[in-house]
Amino acid sequence: MPYSMCSRHKKLYALGTSCALCANAPRKHKSKNTRTRGRYDYQWQKVRAEAIRLQPYCSFCGTGNDLTGDHILPLKEGGTNVIDNVRVLCRSCNTRRENDYRKGKRY
Repeated sequence: MPYSMCSRHKKLYALGTSCALCANAPRKHKSKNTRTRGRYDYQWQKVRAEAIRLQPYCSFCGTGNDLTGDHILPLKEGGTNVIDNVRVLCRSCNTRRENDYRKGKRY
């Protein structure tokens, strides 16, 4: 019987089936699309667009390029998708803030 190698677990499995470990292991995020992960729905898209319309520059560095919406109080800590909980950041400041947040710094 021919076999194939699972690229994730480096284990052999029979062709025509799937890796038993992959079938049982839950994935962290089923999709990288934020809308399919749940909390970033159409309401969030509208609030983010309105925040960028009201403030067309980054709150930290002042640039007007590649703007994103950022939750002041993250959703996982009880924040909501309301305009008062959103600030406008450029993508690089938003990424830097997220990395600092994971290291324990808050701002």
